[in-house]
Amino acid sequence: MHLNARAFVSFTMSKAIFIFIASLLVLLPMVLSEGGIDASTQMTLCLPFILFIGIPHGAIDNLLYLREKKLNNTQFISIYLIVVFSNVLLWMFFPICAYLVFLIISAYHFGQSQFAHYFKETGLLQRLLAISWGVSLLSALIYFNIEEIQKIMLADEHFLVFDLLHQTQHMHYLFLASSTITLAIMVLLTIKKAIKKEMFLLETVVFFLILLSFEVMPFLIGFTLYFVILHSLKVLNEEYHFLSAKKEVGSWKGFISLLAPLTLFSFLGIALIFLLIYLELIAYSYGYCLLIIISSITLPHVFVMNRFYQLFKP
Repeated sequence: MHLNARAFVSFTMSKAIFIFIASLLVLLPMVLSEGGIDASTQMTLCLPFILFIGIPHGAIDNLLYLREKKLNNTQFISIYLIVVFSNVLLWMFFPICAYLVFLIISAYHFGQSQFAHYFKETGLLQRLLAISWGVSLLSALIYFNIEEIQKIMLADEHFLVFDLLHQTQHMHYLFLASSTITLAIMVLLTIKKAIKKEMFLLETVVFFLILLSFEVMPFLIGFTLYFVILHSLKVLNEEYHFLSAKKEVGSWKGFISLLAPLTLFSFLGIALIFLLIYLELIAYSYGYCLLIIISSITLPHVFVMNRFYQLFKP
């Protein structure tokens, strides 16, 4: 017997919150005792989780998008790759534009993932909530870690072009404005009974927990805790529940077998790019290339998940 989407995601979120809090408590003594963890060490700690949980949550985009669509799998993958390579070209010639596009679509994606299961219909107010919540999240990540981000930018010339976008005052006002808008929309939706009061309280607690992790944890570790536990694992659970309800997978083993092909393809692509960097055939740093890769994968994934959330309704 399957739970409906709303009940399932609420149950999943409760488990994710527990794991998130437990992870914070485990990592906090280590972070405090170290007195600061440099970016390369953070990358070493976080990259396995991003690779083995973050990337797989988009590894069945073709199966999710092609439902009731006239495209076949080859056409979908071709379009997907065209979007990916077009975004790479945008990064090469217009990096600031590419970075802003990445932040905006990521903000909407994170907010949509957080709230989509509450609503049977997605109207203007729901879309505004998604984008404002996501902007609040990302601006908080930058604002609470501004000094560390500026050090990373100074250590890599390719990141210096984004310096003007990471000014403390800009992030401060953006965070306050987007958080105020988010809270106002949530209150309005609660008054209109589109969100239950207990869900309003839950989402408020979740957001403050995320802010706490951004404040006390180093930049990459704080983001990875959110991205892996509260986003990627949640989406993977939603995808599994959806396919299980459709009788297309019968176990997590079967689900993982669906994720494996494109996940492995992504790993090979990243490994190849990193090898080319090592051989000095690509002039960008590992961190900058990873940002381009994540951005380029995220762009088509957001459109797929927008389609998915139209199917995955309460």
